[in-house]
Amino acid sequence: MRLAVRNLLGAFALSVLSPVQAPALTDEDAREAVRRFIEAWNTRDPDAFAATLQYPHVRPTADFDGRVFADAAVYAATIDFDQVLATGWDRSRLDSAIVIQAGEGQAHVAGRYTRLRADGSAIFSNQVTYVVAEDEGSIGIQARLAAGFDDLSDGDREAAASAAIATVERYLDAFNARDEEAMTAALQFPHVRVGGGRARVWESAAEYMEGFDFDSFAERLGWERSEAGSMEAIQVGARGVNVAVTITRYGAGGARIHSFDTIYLVTESDGQWGIRAGASIAPSP
Repeated sequence: MRLAVRNLLGAFALSVLSPVQAPALTDEDAREAVRRFIEAWNTRDPDAFAATLQYPHVRPTADFDGRVFADAAVYAATIDFDQVLATGWDRSRLDSAIVIQAGEGQAHVAGRYTRLRADGSAIFSNQVTYVVAEDEGSIGIQARLAAGFDDLSDGDREAAASAAIATVERYLDAFNARDEEAMTAALQFPHVRVGGGRARVWESAAEYMEGFDFDSFAERLGWERSEAGSMEAIQVGARGVNVAVTITRYGAGGARIHSFDTIYLVTESDGQWGIRAGASIAPSP
């Protein structure tokens, strides 16, 4: 079973990270990585928690500052359980972990967790898509794409989902038109890409486009256009929406090059929606 309950209305076409081929992750592998992550958090041991992640590790949000954690020691040093306990937290409960997309060495798991007080009452619930990756036999979480609190009215949820999907469509239209200005206007910076066990952050639109050339991209792949075969808002928060997309690239005469899956975290900043992060599963021929 894929997504049992979705808040739905309905790419990331730029391959800037070289794919690293690895065996496909099973759904159970991916869900177990998320369960292990929550269980380690509840131990209140920073080192144990940091050990459930893959590095480099990123946590993009609407207010992402561009930080990438290089290793477990660096990440563990940032964790302050005293601060968390001061909120009344006693433990966290994993409410759901649903595999949305899976492929070679990577899976995307739509998760929802609730922070609980000692008496079992809820502090808040949060929605995160976990990018689970395999590296040399080790499976952990490479990135956490945070959509935010699950506390919206139906109307607000629909408005946020609509804005996010329109943003992804705008990005794809601009990419197909080879319009650099319109394409980067559909992104938020710092901007994150995750895939193939790697994570990269661009601080500005100029930096993002510096290493990319549409002509060389098209020539290398024989590419003419990209189309979204499906697009679904799988998690919706007030300032963040995770959108699952399947992209197909086409060449001359409509010949299919390949298809691949992507999750976009689309966020709101200063009244504008843009793609903050994308996590893609390596394209297959």
